[in-house]
Amino acid sequence: MVTARIVEYDRRQRTYFLPPHRRAVLQLHAGKNVAHMPEFLRLLAGVATDVADCFKLDGPEGVPYSAYHGLQAWLANMRKQEMENNLVDYFVPTIPGLKERLESGIRVHDAGCGRGIPTLILAQHFPNSTFVATDLDSEPVQWAAAESNRLGLVNTTFQVQDLVKLPADWSDSFDYVLAWDAIHDQADPEGVLREIYRTLKPKGLFSMVDMRGHTELAENLDNPAAPMLYGASLLHCMPVSLYFGGRGLGNMWGQELAVSMLQEARFTNILVLDVPNIHANLHFLCQKP
Repeated sequence: MVTARIVEYDRRQRTYFLPPHRRAVLQLHAGKNVAHMPEFLRLLAGVATDVADCFKLDGPEGVPYSAYHGLQAWLANMRKQEMENNLVDYFVPTIPGLKERLESGIRVHDAGCGRGIPTLILAQHFPNSTFVATDLDSEPVQWAAAESNRLGLVNTTFQVQDLVKLPADWSDSFDYVLAWDAIHDQADPEGVLREIYRTLKPKGLFSMVDMRGHTELAENLDNPAAPMLYGASLLHCMPVSLYFGGRGLGNMWGQELAVSMLQEARFTNILVLDVPNIHANLHFLCQKP
């Protein structure tokens, strides 16, 4: 810690101390910081053997969500850190008219919600809107529902749903759908996009937030975050998709393929935007005609 210039060392007294200005960036719950990354490495290392087994000819196809102990809690902490002071004040205003519509009251679907951090934040700020959050994994859905109750929210619903087979009566149901870092993990991403399209109202908006990258490897060589992103993709994103017999896109599927798949799902007016204050992501904003 001293040689990494994190902890200071008094040569004369041979004592160690942590300067006050460095404390916040080393605490998971102290706002925007880097403390969550070492924990992420530990979580991914825990499944390295499981992933290696998938390379064997007689090995499993992938790794189930249940093997990633603690990952949902980590993702929720990271997402809260990213969004707490960003989602309402900076992200929502990048979508013309959305803030005003949320204030008036619309129906929103948080697709692939995990522990539902976007829904929990938006529901508190926009009490006139109704939020439905869905995920295939029951553990984070149960956590999100309990947290919503703790916060006293009455405009949220959390459900376990397969995004590729949403309820038949959800057609033309939602004014706005948000999928944050969710589509690339799906076993059938094309099917999920078709279902999101079906469940949107005509003129409804879809925000697909996903990792910043290009489909061709050569286009990512100068991206300093690429080693981390490809590593996370290998150890989590691809194995969980392949476990369900999926395509295994990984988080570096790239903006070119993402746009192509949105077009195939019949979305129009597709824009590729930066996500304010979150350089690692891109925002694919599009519409159902």
